[in-house]
Amino acid sequence: MEQPSGTVNRAALATAGLVLLSAGIWSATAGASVADRMPGWWPKADADAVWVSAGRLAELRDATWWVPAVVAATTLAALLCLLWAASRIGGGTRPRVALTSRGAVLRTRALADLLTRRTSAVPGVAHSRVAVRARRGRLYVRAHVRLTADTAPNGVLLTLAALMEEARAAAAPCRVLTHVRISSRSHRTAHVR
Repeated sequence: MEQPSGTVNRAALATAGLVLLSAGIWSATAGASVADRMPGWWPKADADAVWVSAGRLAELRDATWWVPAVVAATTLAALLCLLWAASRIGGGTRPRVALTSRGAVLRTRALADLLTRRTSAVPGVAHSRVAVRARRGRLYVRAHVRLTADTAPNGVLLTLAALMEEARAAAAPCRVLTHVRISSRSHRTAHVR
């Protein structure tokens, strides 16, 4: 099953690509030599038509808000594109890892979901969150476990260690490195003012 973010990314890229492609084709066919050869249903642009007239552009440049707004919008668009590209690269992480030479594949998201459910089911655990990243034949498992207020961490830690050993056995031949962070809920009661 495809992740929603992948679907959204593909839809956004396809929409942007179609808009840019159609705008580029329309602009390329606006010249008189090409426009005469286009079919009758094709939208034709006037040879003298402009998007913003010279007078209107001069008025906008004279306004104090125009230049900072254009610079801010362009900078924001560039930063959003860079952030999106950086999130897609992901620092060399891969969502899938080959486990054997015969084609068995492990999805890191599936392993993270399973470990999150298993750690949340441990008695004394109030909340857990597990992230799994794959890099160069290794799996990096980071777990954050929040205990209930009256739970001793020793018993929970032993159970978590057994769960991580199961994950190591399931992910063989990949090497699994784990980092578990345990915190607890406060005993304090809420203050009312």
